[in-house]
Amino acid sequence: MRIGTYAALAFVAVVLDATVAPEIEILGARPDLLVLVVAYGSLALGSRPATIAGLVMGLIADAEMPEYLGLHAFSLAVVGFLSAGIWDHLVRSNVFVQCAVLLVATLLHDSVYYLVYYRNHLDMYVRFLARYGLLGALYTAALGVLVFGLARARGWRSISGGFTG
Repeated sequence: MRIGTYAALAFVAVVLDATVAPEIEILGARPDLLVLVVAYGSLALGSRPATIAGLVMGLIADAEMPEYLGLHAFSLAVVGFLSAGIWDHLVRSNVFVQCAVLLVATLLHDSVYYLVYYRNHLDMYVRFLARYGLLGALYTAALGVLVFGLARARGWRSISGGFTG
């Protein structure tokens, strides 16, 4: 994957996260397309591009709620940086490993974001993570199966671990 392709995917993810993701929610939880793109960007391109993309995508997403400007940017940048480190120690060609990393990345993003968002109401924070955070992380990880299948079919070696379908 090249940087230009990644930038285009990041732009599409921001648009889809704002428009389509609310329409496909299940039981109040929706997939986090931004985390999906940042985590796979860290797999395909490394830490620096994923961290920068997370920062930029987060700032664009934060434009909806200016009182929390920078919060998405920070949490997505953390996800980009840490997920790249996680990928270095795991078997990338295993779909279950990829789903587990996406699950952890989504929970990390939600934990960081909503800890600041609900900073004065930690009881609400815990309830939100238990109710929506875990389900959203599972939803995002399930989308990782689709990305993994597409990567194998298209021969994207950086994501599928060198195997093609």
